[in-house]
Amino acid sequence: MSESIQRLRMLLPLLLLLVAIAGCPGFAAHGKVNGTVTLDDRPLKEGNVRFVPVDGKSQTASAKITDGKFTAAVPVGEMRVEFSAGKVVGKTKMYDSPDSPTVEDVRELIPERYNTKTELKIKVSRGTNEVQFRLKSKN
Repeated sequence: MSESIQRLRMLLPLLLLLVAIAGCPGFAAHGKVNGTVTLDDRPLKEGNVRFVPVDGKSQTASAKITDGKFTAAVPVGEMRVEFSAGKVVGKTKMYDSPDSPTVEDVRELIPERYNTKTELKIKVSRGTNEVQFRLKSKN
């Protein structure tokens, strides 16, 4: 066998692996998104941010918000940005009986326009992306 054919036989598994990885959605290009989030000019104490691909072709990504800051690995491309944060507004009984245990009654703190009906979008590129979101609880 010639030397070039032997080299090709040795490189073929590596080339096949690279092709498989390139075609796998789990290995899509990502960017690092560092962000700050305020609600009514105060850092959002805790919550979640979710990045949903506008074209529906890549994966979603999410991160926990702590003291108004988050970091997330997000696929490259245009993303819708959704925020959520629970607020305890009281306690309710689990059952309609006198000895029923109680659970916290949690309501969504973030208005729909930044949550389920968000129109916020960002374009994520490779490398580090710095973003800032200033949310308002009222119009």
